[in-house]
Amino acid sequence: MPNQTQQPFVCQRCGACCRWPGIVRVNDQEITAIADFLGLTETAFIDSYTRLASDRKSLICTERDDGACVFLTPDNRCRINPVKPRQCRAFPEGWDVSPELRQLCQGRQSQGQADQAANANTPAVIHVLGHPLLPLDRTAHPADAQVFNCHNFCVLLEYLQIPYKYYGLNGSRLPGPGGEFIDLGRATGPWRYRNRWHVTYNRRLNRHLAGLLRQDGQPELIASLYGAAQSDVDPRGRPVFEPMVGYDHCWTSYRVFPSYAHQHTLYATMPEQTRDSRFFDTVIPHFVEPEHYALAEQPEDYLLYLGRDVPAKGIDLARRCAEDTGLRLVMAHSGWQGPAKAKLLGQARAVLMPTLYVEPFGYVAIEAQMCGTPVIATDWGAFVETIEPGVTGFRCRTAAEFAAAARMAPKLDRAAIRAAAIRRFSVAAVAKQYASYFQFVWNVHENGGYYSRDAFRNTFPWLSEQPSC
Repeated sequence: MPNQTQQPFVCQRCGACCRWPGIVRVNDQEITAIADFLGLTETAFIDSYTRLASDRKSLICTERDDGACVFLTPDNRCRINPVKPRQCRAFPEGWDVSPELRQLCQGRQSQGQADQAANANTPAVIHVLGHPLLPLDRTAHPADAQVFNCHNFCVLLEYLQIPYKYYGLNGSRLPGPGGEFIDLGRATGPWRYRNRWHVTYNRRLNRHLAGLLRQDGQPELIASLYGAAQSDVDPRGRPVFEPMVGYDHCWTSYRVFPSYAHQHTLYATMPEQTRDSRFFDTVIPHFVEPEHYALAEQPEDYLLYLGRDVPAKGIDLARRCAEDTGLRLVMAHSGWQGPAKAKLLGQARAVLMPTLYVEPFGYVAIEAQMCGTPVIATDWGAFVETIEPGVTGFRCRTAAEFAAAARMAPKLDRAAIRAAAIRRFSVAAVAKQYASYFQFVWNVHENGGYYSRDAFRNTFPWLSEQPSC
């Protein structure tokens, strides 16, 4: 029976629906997807997270002792949101919700939110041009930042429930059911700009795009996630944008930088390519899923360096900080992922990130903060935008400052650090900014560019409070 809610629905993450009495059935396809997402075999998932329904017709998800869904996290997030069962995705329209329970749900939009949700510029589909050298598989390539970006961007689209097509290499694994994988085969060699693989790769992209672009005029965007590698794509009149620009090159007129530090660096190093196409760029931080990280109950007393074993990352400064303070330094360079990585970050006294170059973003900084762990970094690059001194960590310029920061780190409120990270760097927080930018790109592309009516980016929330002229 359809939901009888009178106002448009937008989930507010109150968690009420995940605590209501009832059952959630899972079918074979959903079991496969969820088990894969959790890194379990299907048998292990069934044994740990399901039981037989009383009617003996299907398996259902188990509940916690308090009656809540076993996958509901303490901050009211779904631990398996990208692959949650169809029954959950059908809420509220597909649920028979009693008036008493409906009152507990906070998922009601204001008129302004409803207008935004119904915005005619919201894309009907996004074509995601992925990694040109590696398949989308975080398990197989845990150390590749661009694979991580491709995965996370798909997670974002799953969260926003925007249909997408991921154009990637053979063996790619999408993070959820909301996307369609377009197989580009295997790489024929290393990529360099305009070498043989560059030409072959773009030819494959164009062949697939030509047959999959919509013909009905609905909003449609193309996301380029590897910069110049995809610069020969033929968009056939559709706007191409570059989300999560963390590399040292760019080519489109619509770019999303993870920090102002990196935006300014590329503007300075690529003046000829960016001088006349800066008007439609924006800055939106990278993000992670909070449910993959947790506060440590009893942190240990070690400093952690988690990154590449290269001088430019400031590894010698990390060693000097440990020597000056007499604290144990744990060095971790590659192969860390999933729960093991989260535990390593969460148990640390502080995470050291003394990067010597201008850091474009630094995922480890927000991963550590999601665990409630303070971050101690150099005082330039993206760290200026991701670390609040004395609150979520410290930014330093001398050995004395690094040593003092390491000594003071235990005094910071780890719960407050995690709360701030969720507020700024969670999928939920960043998704709203990207949703607004998608609408912005289509609007300015179709309606006059710089002079497009209502061409406002996500950084103008105060507009709703302004009187009309």
